[in-house]
Amino acid sequence: MCSDAANGTCTSRHHVPRLPQEILDVIVDNVEDMVSLEACSLVCWAFVPASRKHIFRAISLEMLTDAPLKLHATLLRSPHIASYIRDFAIRRTPNPNLSPYLASGGDWTAVPPSLASAILRLISLETLERLHILNVSNVSAALLHSALSLRVLSLYYVSLDPSPDSHITARLEGFWGYMQSLGSTHFSNVRQLAVNPIPNSRNSPQNFARILSAVELTLERLDIQWYELSFEQFNVSGVDTSRLRLLRTVQLHIIMEEPGVIVPKYLPHAIHNLVVGNPLLESITFVLHIPNVSGAEVPGLKDVARRLRKLDAYLGGSDIGRGFPALREAIWKIVPECSPPSLVPDYAAFFQTNLSRTHSRGILSVEQGCRKRGKAVVPWLPHMSV
Repeated sequence: MCSDAANGTCTSRHHVPRLPQEILDVIVDNVEDMVSLEACSLVCWAFVPASRKHIFRAISLEMLTDAPLKLHATLLRSPHIASYIRDFAIRRTPNPNLSPYLASGGDWTAVPPSLASAILRLISLETLERLHILNVSNVSAALLHSALSLRVLSLYYVSLDPSPDSHITARLEGFWGYMQSLGSTHFSNVRQLAVNPIPNSRNSPQNFARILSAVELTLERLDIQWYELSFEQFNVSGVDTSRLRLLRTVQLHIIMEEPGVIVPKYLPHAIHNLVVGNPLLESITFVLHIPNVSGAEVPGLKDVARRLRKLDAYLGGSDIGRGFPALREAIWKIVPECSPPSLVPDYAAFFQTNLSRTHSRGILSVEQGCRKRGKAVVPWLPHMSV
């Protein structure tokens, strides 16, 4: 039936004028919460691509749940959805309510072959930009062998499956040994690397050096998390960062373990090495996770003050040719273990006092937080929002 027969046109009464796809995409792009995005995807087919782009942009698979199996089922129904994923995380968090194959505690070899193949195909896509693997053991060498388009790589407590692999001609010891075998061409796009190198294997310092060599041509930001008592061996090994010519940002997350020690004794030496190897550094962040301290006085006050003044000479640039001339910010975050209303030292004021040159340079920022007493420091994902 025509609605405008007099003008010689015939329009169905059920026709609804359609907005240009570009406008529909802008509407969906401005939706922020997941519930609304899922609702948009059900409006009509015109809303589906833009909605899926946001819904599937970041996927985190918790190995101790049924999330991997659900994702697998989704990809079997709609394989093209994998191309929407830009940020992919595989992680294991202890959970007493284990799912069927997950009683192994995050062991990659226990993942069903069909699911493992689906994840492998996803990681090999050129559209994937960020990959995070946390607390997963026996990761297949092929998994990382195929990740060639990454810009951000995060690795924490990851071990490689020691069984022979068709891509490796000789058996390599440890995860980082395999990373070295790939060479820089396999990680030519990585701009940001976050890693917990200690403890990761029996020879963590050497392994960490290998992973740095694989990204030396492109790396711009490096995040390291280490345990205080383990890092001394790493520091003595003298890892060379001088080949990281593009490195501009460094974040050091240090988990202090020795009671009464606030600033590691080897930290000034480590920063000296950075000054020598990476003088064009623009941003450096120190995050110190401190064990429980009772009382308002900073423990080991004289030793801590002396170490901070040494660091101040590098960060504040007290001498010509010494320090970081391009440094724009030096951020300190002190996180003591405490349970309010526990009395803890005023670390922020103490650090500002002993970092006077850095403060006068106008680049110092000091923050003090609080970690619940007895709560462990777990691996973090610094690049999830990049």
